[in-house]
Amino acid sequence: MIKISFEVQEINYEKCFESLIPQLTEECRSNTEPTELEKLIVRLGDDTVPLVEKLLGFLDTDARDQIIVWLLEDLHDDLVSSANAAMHDMLGGDAIVIGDLYALDEPGTKISLHAVKVKTDSKQLVESPALTGITGGVAKLAFRIAKAETIEKEAVKLLSSDLIKPKLISVLSDSLREAGLHLTLSDVVFTEDPGTEKIPRLKDPDKDEGLLPDVIEDKIIDALVAWLKEIL
Repeated sequence: MIKISFEVQEINYEKCFESLIPQLTEECRSNTEPTELEKLIVRLGDDTVPLVEKLLGFLDTDARDQIIVWLLEDLHDDLVSSANAAMHDMLGGDAIVIGDLYALDEPGTKISLHAVKVKTDSKQLVESPALTGITGGVAKLAFRIAKAETIEKEAVKLLSSDLIKPKLISVLSDSLREAGLHLTLSDVVFTEDPGTEKIPRLKDPDKDEGLLPDVIEDKIIDALVAWLKEIL
């Protein structure tokens, strides 16, 4: 398996929240034991979006990024499905299939996006119409003569090439935007993945009581209080 790590160059927070807040409202509505903030989100309904847009000015970049990380975590299944569909279209088959997605927001750095447990099918890669020209021909030959234990190394080499890498960045950026996450991906690094990595999650199911992680709820409430104080 392979791990694909992307740097997130730019985030359109307004469009992300505009696209995803209605879905969040529906999830809060279906929660059998909503927190007070989630009850407020449900009661606001369509007015949640303009309220969030007002609160953006009272949230620092770290808080905004944490919300994006959680949204990616919460929408995990839809995003993985959208990304795999986009790569299927690009490669003409299931030559590359993502098993899991997660984002990291380390203090003082930009968000990074990671696709892990990525399976590659050498036969489908060889037959892919995306492998054209001299580079594509060399890649096909490399896969045909590669031993089983070197297949992943050849896949990493191919994905890192100028033939595939820019296309992969483009199609995954587009698939995320279609799913509601308006991110611009930039550089990407491919490595072999033993599949044993523990996937980091922002929400702790043993501590967080509601749909939203406690750390995010607290920051949203702080922003709401700051906004109310300003208009009073």
